[in-house]
Amino acid sequence: MRANSIEIATEACAAMMRLAYESSDGLETGGILLGRGPDGRGVISIEIAGERGPRAERRADYFLRDLEHAQMLAATAWERSRAVWVGEWHTHPKGPAEPSTSDLATYRNLLGSAELQFESFVSLILRPDEQLAWRRPHMSRWLLELAASPDVAEPTGRASRSAPAAPAADGALGARRPPEAGGLLCPVHRP
Repeated sequence: MRANSIEIATEACAAMMRLAYESSDGLETGGILLGRGPDGRGVISIEIAGERGPRAERRADYFLRDLEHAQMLAATAWERSRAVWVGEWHTHPKGPAEPSTSDLATYRNLLGSAELQFESFVSLILRPDEQLAWRRPHMSRWLLELAASPDVAEPTGRASRSAPAAPAADGALGARRPPEAGGLLCPVHRP
């Protein structure tokens, strides 16, 4: 089943809001997303939003998760609830809440990995609110896949927000925003 929407558990949403506050230092942060899907309705459910891990690389325009830490989180989630790696979340302290060229290259590699066997990949990107900053960041949801899609990444790698682009060539990365269904309601973080 092709993924067409994302559901985020309240606990996972709250964790991302809390962890995103770390980006008030101007550096990106993030972590893996664990859950399941797509189910028979095409829904990917996110149950757990992991923290970055102690060896993560953080820069103003780049984030790389701590792989060992992510693997430990994934193994624990599998043992407890059979949750699997469905995507990643990270912050963009400056600029739009859409995948960067570097993000798209990472997603293309993950989706193209025969070992990982992703059909779809979720990317959640958080950026600070103009008034509340990191106490209530904006979250942008993206579904990515290596397939033709009505809303795909342009050949340059720039993700299209809503205007349809030409169908993706074999191996091209499709990036689309699923319907918001009323938006995401997450708690305000109070440091």
